Amino acid sequence: MATDDKQTGPGRPPGFLAELQLGRLRWDLIHPFPQQDEADRSRGDQVVAELTAFLQEFVDPTEVDVTGRLPEGYHRELEGRGYFRLQDPVGQGGLGLSAQNAFRVVQAAASWSVPACYAMAVHLGLGAGAYLTLLGEEDGLGAELRGLLAEGLISGDADTEPTGAINRSRSTVAVPTEDGTGYLISGEKIFIQNGPIAGLLRVSATVREDGKEYIGLFFVDTRAPGFRVKSWHEYLGLKGLPNAALTFDRVFVPRERIFSPKSWTSEEEWRISPELNAVSAYGRMFPISAPATAIAKLCLHWSREFVQRRTAHGRGLDQYDEIQRTVATTAAEVFAIESVTDWCLLAADRHPGIDLVPERTAAKNITSTTCWQIVDRTVSLLAGEGFETARSKARRGAEPLPVERFFRDARALRIAGGVDFMVDHYIARGALLAHYAADADAATTAAAPDDARLTGRNRAHLSALAEESSRFAGFCRELTSRHDNPEELFEQERTLILLGRVSSDLFSMAAVLARASRLTAQGTDSVQELADVFCTQARQRIADAWGRLAAPAQPDHAGACAAWLHGDGLDFLINDVVTATPPATFEGNC
Repeated sequence: MATDDKQTGPGRPPGFLAELQLGRLRWDLIHPFPQQDEADRSRGDQVVAELTAFLQEFVDPTEVDVTGRLPEGYHRELEGRGYFRLQDPVGQGGLGLSAQNAFRVVQAAASWSVPACYAMAVHLGLGAGAYLTLLGEEDGLGAELRGLLAEGLISGDADTEPTGAINRSRSTVAVPTEDGTGYLISGEKIFIQNGPIAGLLRVSATVREDGKEYIGLFFVDTRAPGFRVKSWHEYLGLKGLPNAALTFDRVFVPRERIFSPKSWTSEEEWRISPELNAVSAYGRMFPISAPATAIAKLCLHWSREFVQRRTAHGRGLDQYDEIQRTVATTAAEVFAIESVTDWCLLAADRHPGIDLVPERTAAKNITSTTCWQIVDRTVSLLAGEGFETARSKARRGAEPLPVERFFRDARALRIAGGVDFMVDHYIARGALLAHYAADADAATTAAAPDDARLTGRNRAHLSALAEESSRFAGFCRELTSRHDNPEELFEQERTLILLGRVSSDLFSMAAVLARASRLTAQGTDSVQELADVFCTQARQRIADAWGRLAAPAQPDHAGACAAWLHGDGLDFLINDVVTATPPATFEGNC
């Protein structure tokens, strides 16, 4: 079974992406590319098949999308079958799956219905059990959590408030009780996944005691008086998702159930505390990267079926240049998504103890934004069978492909777990902080490895990867040398966002090339073309980003923004539209 290393982070040997961001292409780290053990994969095949059979019998995804409801008792059925304990030991009622197999199970569920996968994905990646890796066997909180989870409680994470997820302060407060036995939590949380069905929630709240103020993290038993599900959320996609606004009215939490990063970095925003960030980076792989991978693969499957059965002007669609480019791009991007997720989940087995936080952080955007590009492209490719709902297609006798449903679901993945452009910013922030900490004299130029298993074009991509890595590091060193205060540099948001995208493309190229080399050695030569397609387009994106970063002058975005927000000279832009908000029809909770 593959090593399940959730605890990567500070103090660990730097991983491949961290080295790449410093200008060092450590081909020896990523090549030969890791792969899942056959025995472990066979175990995953069995569980995927069992779950698939259950879903096909129990869940009608079209009905879920129309009604906004998963079947009655669905989540309890999942719990009873062990799907909320995918990685727990078999002896403790779990399925004992490796990280890779747990990812595959979530992916399979998402390919049938994304809402059907989400509760177990969040419970696995971001629920209470995810924090046990930071707690010792003798830790009192660890014992508390293990006991609550043993009861079969579904768990989740309650952080976002009406003021927005980006704010560092929390209006939710935790007031110490007079007898000192615990805290009373009051406040409101929104967009809380598993909120309506969770028995255990990790809740963030402002704590003021002993003359200090900090954000504390509390594990709240939702059976406690004062907890209430205020309303279910209904999203653009993901219909039936158990996600809600919650209120806490003096909910009591025993003192032993507080988990605060103040023991590590009391002055730092808890979400970027290294230990907690490592948990979050790993956890997002399941509710975001797994569904994104599933949707991307479905689109690739639908693209082939559609192109094979359609003609235009007496010619098969596959004879047209733009169709060939479209399908090849989708196949190459699916290959890239798989390569990135495989590395994030399997590299710990190949390099025990390696720090994979940068890669896992980048995977959120790589998978979700690439999935969005794929599904958007697929809607255009399928044309008459694209945007129409599956029910509408069925009524007229067309193949009822649910592309429109997954189109809506895919858009949510770019927002979940952090909106995409802010994740890009965070990726670059981490890279720049590493350059602040690095010895400038120790900077090296990335060596250009030569892999005989790659085609000539792909060897050229590998050489370009080395050059771009050095360029990336040099640009970061130049930025940090001009800004003694990192926070001032981080205010240059567009610069960091572009750097984050360059970093992600470089990582994706490396994973694609290393995996293509391994598969070629195993006799799958056709992946070389996919690697070439992906790397060619990635290099074009990188070149565009460098062009934007080097632009000598920028438009006055602040002035244009202020003219619209704080003046009336541009009001003609909204002439002839009804700007009044229409009344919302209340239909009750899902």
